[in-house]
Amino acid sequence: MIVAIALENIKINQELMTGLPPSAITIFKIVTGSGPITSREIVDLCNLAPRTVRHGLKLLVRAGLIQKIPHLLDMRSCKFYVD
Repeated sequence: MIVAIALENIKINQELMTGLPPSAITIFKIVTGSGPITSREIVDLCNLAPRTVRHGLKLLVRAGLIQKIPHLLDMRSCKFYVD
């Protein structure tokens, strides 16, 4: 039963990602594999421009694919994670 729910969630994610640019899909994969992560850490991992990463994160949050929480050690930034 749990496996079916997990597979169903993967299908939903793939359907929601069809209209996203390749950079947003790359960002989604990084956030999925790295847990709570800041945009600066994503830039360091994937060598995308900071503006491209911010735009991709905004698209992913709007689509409901990732969640955004405040970074408690640096309140100027946020951390992103997959729920």
